Amino acid sequence: MHTEPLLHWALWPQAREAREMLMRYDYAETKDLCKQFLTLVSGVLVFSLAFAEKIADFQKSPKFTRYVLLASWTLLVASIASCGIALVYLALAGGQAVYGAGDYYLQLAARCYTFVIAAGAFFVVGLVALVLAGAVATLSRVSGPKAVGRQMDSRD
Repeated sequence: MHTEPLLHWALWPQAREAREMLMRYDYAETKDLCKQFLTLVSGVLVFSLAFAEKIADFQKSPKFTRYVLLASWTLLVASIASCGIALVYLALAGGQAVYGAGDYYLQLAARCYTFVIAAGAFFVVGLVALVLAGAVATLSRVSGPKAVGRQMDSRD
């Protein structure tokens, strides 16, 4: 028994046009957006990992700074995973639009966009956490009396 609702015969031209629009514009643009976004997030993650000691000295930083930095990295990894899942849903939506019957591809595309938005949110919050960790680490270094004395000596 067929469980998926069939489109009325009068709606077939609109459905065909919607499929063509998805494949012509939405698929290509979203795929490019995800690829570029993955490159950006991966670069920020690698950069922050490579310069972690410059951002926050783990030996001397307060626990709060370390936890915020770890939260930042976790959010960046979650952003990468979410964007990867979005690409999977996009590929499924494209395949369903080309080879499937009905409008199930629209549900897959909606899931894709949900994961793209989640990836963006994870990235923004992770980036804010990274900046916060750097700011707290810098302020904790500067606020110590020895650090202030070294800054004053270096000016002379």
